[in-house]
Amino acid sequence: MIRNRLRRLVLDNGLRIVLAPHPVGASIGIAVHYGVGFRTEPEGRTGLAHLFEHLVFPGGHGAAPEGYLPRVQRAGGSGDARTRQDTTVYYATAPASALEMLLSLEADRMRSPRLTERILRTQIAVIDEEIRLMVRNRPYGAFPWVLPRALHRRPENTRDGYGETADLAAFDLPLCEKFFTDHYGPGNAVVTLTGAFDPETAERLVQRHFGSLPARPSVAAPEAPEPPPTEERRLTVADPHAGPHALAVGYRMPDPVTERADYLAHLVLAALLGQGGRALLRRGPTAAAGVSSLSVGCGLFGLPLDTAGPDLLTLFAVHEHEHGEQDVLAALDGTLETLAEDGADAGLLRATTARWAAGALRDLGDPGTRAQLLGLREILFGEAELTEALPELVRTGVTGEQVGRAAARLRSSYRAVVRFVPEGNAPRGAARERAAA
Repeated sequence: MIRNRLRRLVLDNGLRIVLAPHPVGASIGIAVHYGVGFRTEPEGRTGLAHLFEHLVFPGGHGAAPEGYLPRVQRAGGSGDARTRQDTTVYYATAPASALEMLLSLEADRMRSPRLTERILRTQIAVIDEEIRLMVRNRPYGAFPWVLPRALHRRPENTRDGYGETADLAAFDLPLCEKFFTDHYGPGNAVVTLTGAFDPETAERLVQRHFGSLPARPSVAAPEAPEPPPTEERRLTVADPHAGPHALAVGYRMPDPVTERADYLAHLVLAALLGQGGRALLRRGPTAAAGVSSLSVGCGLFGLPLDTAGPDLLTLFAVHEHEHGEQDVLAALDGTLETLAEDGADAGLLRATTARWAAGALRDLGDPGTRAQLLGLREILFGEAELTEALPELVRTGVTGEQVGRAAARLRSSYRAVVRFVPEGNAPRGAARERAAA
């Protein structure tokens, strides 16, 4: 892997560019991140950022009549989009010969997406169906959304991305046009290119296609500091589609900027607890609960350093026994206590961090994934290089003592504990949580 080859430039309109050329292979990746996510949505406008991802994805007027994706696919590529707490990203991978076409299509939708009443109503219906399939009619579909709702108190930090049905139904074209003007300007975006391209050529093409876009002020994301929880918060979810019972646990993560070393120690702690065949919680402590599925992750969506705001370390376990959550929590607390007292075993720590780093390096071998991760850390922290440094930071930069301190922090922290029970077995008065009511 070629490192320390990143080039940055900023256009007169404020657009930031990150170029990461890699002469091996014949494909390229592009990612365009906008500094807007579901934490940015105004009160009473939940779901707007995700809806706008849908509205913008088909492309601008220059992509008509086919639309963005058919043109990319016809060139031998693929593309998609994603909305998270603080960011929305549009990304694609294609043969290197498609470089100018990809830049043209991205500049086109940054200039002016096609917004009509028909497109708006169609995409609202698409999202309604997405909520039905992915949340309401899916076993444990409220995970992970239920955890920030249980642990956090600021409304901005409890949103699930899909939004409230009533809010979605009330959106109109003037609101969408204002949202585009406020958040989709060049000054609120980062374009990242990776793969087999000549950087000088790429710079000329970026200037050609994006340089004429007018600058406009962007509305800054609101500050949403989240006070630390002061009590353990418990919730029972009556899930009509659940088979076995399940348990979700969420802990507040350290700040990714001001507490970076502690953050990375929690990342390693999550891997030690639940990732890989030698994970501490897979060695037998959860057997009494009849655990059939276990995952532990750093970050609400399992990707570390993907938000600059309050985030969670999460555990999710599916278990056969009705009261198995007590055994899972006992195993978790006992393991954290042992780590807090003794630190992490040196051999297991080496194996775990090496496996994590190897997986991260494999991800960076794909131009599309690399473009997404470089651009993500650039728009959030101004540190695209962090993406390429992260595997080595995790592999060699976290000690057993640091992991022990992270375990002690969780052991003494207030957390969210959510039980998922089949609806017929739920206690009277149990909450029927859904990601979109």
